[in-house]
Amino acid sequence: MKRHVPYTRVAAAGLLAAALLAGGCSTNPVTGETELMLISEKQEVAMGLEAAPQFEKEFGGRVPNAELQEYVQGIGQALAGVSDRNNLKYDFVLVTSKVPNAFALPGGQIFLTAGLMSLMQNERELAAVLGHELGHVCARHNVKGMQRQMGTSVLVEVASSVAGVGKAGKGVAKVVGSMVTLKYSRDDEYQADSLGVKYMALAGYNPWGMVELLDILLGLHDKEPSSLQEMFQTHPLSTKRVAEATEIVQTEYPEARRTDPDPKAARFERMRGLLLRTTPGLRR
Repeated sequence: MKRHVPYTRVAAAGLLAAALLAGGCSTNPVTGETELMLISEKQEVAMGLEAAPQFEKEFGGRVPNAELQEYVQGIGQALAGVSDRNNLKYDFVLVTSKVPNAFALPGGQIFLTAGLMSLMQNERELAAVLGHELGHVCARHNVKGMQRQMGTSVLVEVASSVAGVGKAGKGVAKVVGSMVTLKYSRDDEYQADSLGVKYMALAGYNPWGMVELLDILLGLHDKEPSSLQEMFQTHPLSTKRVAEATEIVQTEYPEARRTDPDPKAARFERMRGLLLRTTPGLRR
Protein backbone atom coordinates (compact mmCIF):
# COMPACT_ATOMS: atom_id res chain seq x y z
CA MET A 1 0.00 0.00 0.00
CA LYS A 2 1.36 3.40 -0.97
CA ARG A 3 1.83 5.64 2.01
CA HIS A 4 0.71 9.25 1.56
CA VAL A 5 2.77 11.88 3.29
CA PRO A 6 0.65 14.82 4.50
CA TYR A 7 1.06 17.92 2.36
CA THR A 8 1.81 20.06 5.39
CA ARG A 9 4.74 17.85 6.25
CA VAL A 10 6.05 18.04 2.69
CA ALA A 11 5.66 21.82 2.73
CA ALA A 12 7.47 22.10 6.06
CA ALA A 13 10.30 19.95 4.74
CA GLY A 14 10.52 22.14 1.67
CA LEU A 15 10.71 25.29 3.77
CA LEU A 16 13.36 23.72 5.95
CA ALA A 17 15.39 22.81 2.88
CA ALA A 18 15.04 26.38 1.62
CA ALA A 19 16.17 27.71 4.96
CA LEU A 20 19.15 25.41 5.01
CA LEU A 21 20.12 26.61 1.55
CA ALA A 22 19.71 30.23 2.59
CA GLY A 23 21.54 29.89 5.88
CA GLY A 24 22.95 26.40 6.28
CA CYS A 25 26.48 25.94 7.49
CA SER A 26 28.47 29.09 8.04
CA THR A 27 31.69 30.13 9.73
CA ASN A 28 31.34 31.73 13.13
CA PRO A 29 33.04 35.14 12.80
CA VAL A 30 34.41 34.92 16.34
CA THR A 31 35.59 31.32 16.67
CA GLY A 32 36.19 30.48 13.01
CA GLU A 33 34.29 27.22 13.53
CA THR A 34 31.70 25.89 11.09
CA GLU A 35 28.20 25.73 12.57
CA LEU A 36 24.65 25.14 11.43
CA MET A 37 22.86 28.46 11.08
CA LEU A 38 19.31 28.50 9.70
CA ILE A 39 19.34 32.28 9.41
CA SER A 40 21.69 34.01 6.99
CA GLU A 41 23.40 37.28 7.86
CA LYS A 42 21.08 39.15 5.49
CA GLN A 43 18.03 37.71 7.22
CA GLU A 44 19.55 38.36 10.64
CA VAL A 45 20.01 42.05 9.84
CA ALA A 46 16.52 42.33 8.35
CA MET A 47 14.94 40.80 11.43
CA GLY A 48 16.71 43.21 13.76
CA LEU A 49 15.77 46.25 11.69
CA GLU A 50 12.14 45.13 11.50
CA ALA A 51 11.88 44.54 15.24
CA ALA A 52 13.84 47.58 16.46
CA PRO A 53 11.00 50.18 16.42
CA GLN A 54 8.65 47.91 18.35
CA PHE A 55 11.39 46.92 20.77
CA GLU A 56 12.32 50.57 21.33
CA LYS A 57 8.69 51.46 22.03
CA GLU A 58 8.33 48.68 24.61
CA PHE A 59 11.14 50.26 26.64
CA GLY A 60 9.71 53.74 26.71
CA GLY A 61 11.23 55.11 23.53
CA ARG A 62 14.51 56.94 23.13
CA VAL A 63 15.79 59.26 25.81
CA PRO A 64 14.77 62.63 24.30
CA ASN A 65 18.21 64.19 24.21
CA ALA A 66 20.34 64.27 21.07
CA GLU A 67 23.59 64.82 22.97
CA LEU A 68 23.08 61.73 25.10
CA GLN A 69 22.17 59.63 22.08
CA GLU A 70 25.25 60.83 20.19
CA TYR A 71 27.40 60.08 23.22
CA VAL A 72 26.23 56.47 23.53
CA GLN A 73 26.31 56.04 19.76
CA GLY A 74 29.88 57.32 19.56
CA ILE A 75 31.18 54.89 22.17
CA GLY A 76 29.32 52.03 20.57
CA GLN A 77 30.61 52.79 17.09
CA ALA A 78 34.20 52.98 18.35
CA LEU A 79 33.79 49.47 19.75
CA ALA A 80 31.96 48.19 16.67
CA GLY A 81 34.77 49.42 14.44
CA VAL A 82 37.24 47.03 16.07
CA SER A 83 34.80 44.13 16.48
CA ASP A 84 34.79 40.77 14.71
CA ARG A 85 31.80 41.83 12.61
CA ASN A 86 32.67 45.40 11.75
CA ASN A 87 30.96 44.95 8.38
CA LEU A 88 27.54 45.29 10.02
CA LYS A 89 25.74 48.59 10.43
CA TYR A 90 25.22 48.99 14.18
CA ASP A 91 22.88 51.29 16.05
CA PHE A 92 23.28 51.99 19.77
CA VAL A 93 20.19 53.45 21.41
CA LEU A 94 19.59 54.79 24.92
CA VAL A 95 15.98 54.09 25.98
CA THR A 96 14.07 55.67 28.86
CA SER A 97 13.23 52.52 30.84
CA LYS A 98 14.31 52.87 34.47
CA VAL A 99 14.79 49.11 34.78
CA PRO A 100 18.54 48.31 34.52
CA ASN A 101 19.14 46.26 31.39
CA ALA A 102 20.75 46.09 27.96
CA PHE A 103 19.76 44.11 24.88
CA ALA A 104 21.12 43.18 21.47
CA LEU A 105 18.80 42.30 18.62
CA PRO A 106 20.11 40.15 15.78
CA GLY A 107 22.16 42.06 13.25
CA GLY A 108 23.38 45.00 15.33
CA GLN A 109 20.49 46.88 16.98
CA ILE A 110 21.71 47.44 20.57
CA PHE A 111 19.74 49.04 23.41
CA LEU A 112 20.83 50.39 26.78
CA THR A 113 18.32 51.51 29.41
CA ALA A 114 18.65 54.78 31.27
CA GLY A 115 18.27 52.75 34.46
CA LEU A 116 21.46 50.81 33.77
CA MET A 117 23.51 53.82 32.68
CA SER A 118 22.53 55.64 35.88
CA LEU A 119 24.26 52.90 37.93
CA MET A 120 27.64 53.39 36.29
CA GLN A 121 30.55 55.37 37.65
CA ASN A 122 32.70 56.01 34.58
CA GLU A 123 32.85 55.74 30.80
CA ARG A 124 34.81 52.51 30.70
CA GLU A 125 31.92 50.79 32.48
CA LEU A 126 29.58 52.10 29.79
CA ALA A 127 31.98 50.78 27.14
CA ALA A 128 31.91 47.43 28.96
CA VAL A 129 28.13 47.12 28.66
CA LEU A 130 28.09 48.08 24.99
CA GLY A 131 31.06 45.81 24.30
CA HIS A 132 29.33 42.91 26.00
CA GLU A 133 26.17 43.33 23.92
CA LEU A 134 28.31 43.75 20.82
CA GLY A 135 29.91 40.42 21.71
CA HIS A 136 26.50 38.73 21.65
CA VAL A 137 25.91 40.06 18.12
CA CYS A 138 29.37 39.12 16.86
CA ALA A 139 29.13 35.56 18.17
CA ARG A 140 25.48 35.35 16.97
CA HIS A 141 24.34 34.28 20.43
CA ASN A 142 20.88 35.76 19.95
CA VAL A 143 20.33 33.95 16.65
CA LYS A 144 21.59 30.66 18.08
CA GLY A 145 19.39 31.22 21.13
CA MET A 146 16.37 31.53 18.85
CA GLN A 147 17.34 28.29 17.13
CA ARG A 148 17.73 26.60 20.49
CA GLN A 149 14.62 27.92 22.23
CA MET A 150 12.04 28.79 19.60
CA GLY A 151 12.16 25.68 17.45
CA THR A 152 12.93 24.95 13.83
CA SER A 153 9.41 25.55 12.52
CA VAL A 154 9.35 29.19 13.67
CA LEU A 155 12.81 29.80 12.32
CA VAL A 156 11.92 28.24 8.96
CA GLU A 157 8.90 30.54 8.74
CA VAL A 158 11.02 33.56 9.57
CA ALA A 159 13.77 32.54 7.15
CA SER A 160 11.32 31.99 4.30
CA SER A 161 9.64 35.36 4.94
CA VAL A 162 12.87 37.28 4.56
CA ALA A 163 14.58 35.22 1.87
CA GLY A 164 15.65 37.54 -0.90
CA VAL A 165 13.79 40.50 0.64
CA GLY A 166 15.23 43.62 2.24
CA LYS A 167 13.18 43.37 5.40
CA ALA A 168 11.44 40.67 7.38
CA GLY A 169 7.81 39.73 6.81
CA LYS A 170 4.81 40.05 9.10
CA GLY A 171 5.17 38.49 12.51
CA VAL A 172 8.95 38.74 12.61
CA ALA A 173 8.88 41.79 14.89
CA LYS A 174 6.85 39.82 17.41
CA VAL A 175 9.28 36.90 17.27
CA VAL A 176 12.40 39.01 17.65
CA GLY A 177 10.72 41.21 20.27
CA SER A 178 10.54 38.13 22.46
CA MET A 179 14.35 38.35 22.60
CA VAL A 180 13.78 40.33 25.79
CA THR A 181 12.95 37.03 27.50
CA LEU A 182 15.61 34.98 25.74
CA LYS A 183 18.01 33.80 28.40
CA TYR A 184 21.63 33.57 27.39
CA SER A 185 23.62 30.59 28.62
CA ARG A 186 26.46 31.09 31.07
CA ASP A 187 28.91 30.14 28.32
CA ASP A 188 27.39 32.85 26.12
CA GLU A 189 27.82 35.37 28.91
CA TYR A 190 31.44 34.36 29.51
CA GLN A 191 32.21 34.70 25.81
CA ALA A 192 30.40 38.05 25.53
CA ASP A 193 32.39 39.35 28.51
CA SER A 194 35.64 38.15 26.91
CA LEU A 195 34.77 39.76 23.59
CA GLY A 196 33.69 42.94 25.30
CA VAL A 197 37.03 43.13 27.08
CA LYS A 198 38.85 42.64 23.77
CA TYR A 199 36.87 45.33 21.99
CA MET A 200 37.33 47.74 24.90
CA ALA A 201 41.10 47.30 24.83
CA LEU A 202 41.26 47.70 21.04
CA ALA A 203 39.17 50.87 21.27
CA GLY A 204 41.49 52.34 23.90
CA TYR A 205 39.46 51.68 27.05
CA ASN A 206 40.84 50.18 30.23
CA PRO A 207 39.42 46.61 30.22
CA TRP A 208 39.06 46.69 34.02
CA GLY A 209 35.82 48.53 33.31
CA MET A 210 34.19 45.16 32.65
CA VAL A 211 35.12 43.83 36.09
CA GLU A 212 34.03 47.09 37.74
CA LEU A 213 30.65 46.88 36.05
CA LEU A 214 30.09 43.24 37.01
CA ASP A 215 31.06 44.02 40.61
CA ILE A 216 28.52 46.86 40.76
CA LEU A 217 25.74 44.70 39.36
CA LEU A 218 26.52 41.73 41.58
CA GLY A 219 26.72 43.92 44.68
CA LEU A 220 23.46 45.66 43.88
CA HIS A 221 21.74 42.37 43.23
CA ASP A 222 22.84 41.06 46.62
CA LYS A 223 21.36 44.15 48.32
CA GLU A 224 18.28 44.64 46.14
CA PRO A 225 17.52 41.41 44.23
CA SER A 226 14.28 42.70 42.71
CA SER A 227 15.93 45.74 41.12
CA LEU A 228 17.99 43.59 38.75
CA GLN A 229 15.72 40.58 38.47
CA GLU A 230 14.85 41.23 34.83
CA MET A 231 18.45 41.71 33.79
CA PHE A 232 19.67 38.62 35.59
CA GLN A 233 16.98 36.51 33.93
CA THR A 234 18.42 37.28 30.50
CA HIS A 235 22.05 37.86 31.56
CA PRO A 236 23.01 35.39 34.32
CA LEU A 237 25.63 36.78 36.70
CA SER A 238 27.62 35.04 39.42
CA THR A 239 30.85 35.41 41.35
CA LYS A 240 32.37 32.92 38.92
CA ARG A 241 31.58 35.20 36.00
CA VAL A 242 33.28 38.09 37.79
CA ALA A 243 36.29 35.86 38.51
CA GLU A 244 36.44 34.78 34.85
CA ALA A 245 36.44 38.39 33.65
CA THR A 246 39.12 39.28 36.20
CA GLU A 247 41.36 36.44 35.02
CA ILE A 248 40.95 37.46 31.38
CA VAL A 249 41.99 41.04 32.10
CA GLN A 250 44.92 40.04 34.31
CA THR A 251 46.18 37.43 31.84
CA GLU A 252 45.67 39.17 28.51
CA TYR A 253 46.15 42.80 29.57
CA PRO A 254 48.73 42.72 32.40
CA GLU A 255 49.71 46.32 31.69
CA ALA A 256 46.23 47.56 32.61
CA ARG A 257 45.66 48.74 36.18
CA ARG A 258 42.33 48.86 37.92
CA THR A 259 43.52 51.79 39.99
CA ASP A 260 44.21 53.90 36.89
CA PRO A 261 41.70 56.76 36.69
CA ASP A 262 39.35 56.88 33.72
CA PRO A 263 40.62 59.75 31.53
CA LYS A 264 37.07 60.30 30.29
CA ALA A 265 35.47 60.34 33.74
CA ALA A 266 34.61 64.05 33.57
CA ARG A 267 32.79 63.61 30.27
CA PHE A 268 30.86 60.67 31.68
CA GLU A 269 29.88 62.57 34.81
CA ARG A 270 28.52 65.39 32.68
CA MET A 271 26.54 62.95 30.56
CA ARG A 272 25.23 61.06 33.57
CA GLY A 273 24.11 64.35 35.12
CA LEU A 274 22.34 65.21 31.89
CA LEU A 275 20.66 61.80 31.93
CA LEU A 276 19.39 62.30 35.48
CA ARG A 277 17.93 65.68 34.55
CA THR A 278 16.41 64.33 31.34
CA THR A 279 14.90 61.20 32.89
CA PRO A 280 13.44 61.94 36.36
CA GLY A 281 13.17 59.14 38.89
CA LEU A 282 16.48 57.44 38.13
CA ARG A 283 18.80 56.17 40.85
CA ARG A 284 21.25 58.87 41.92
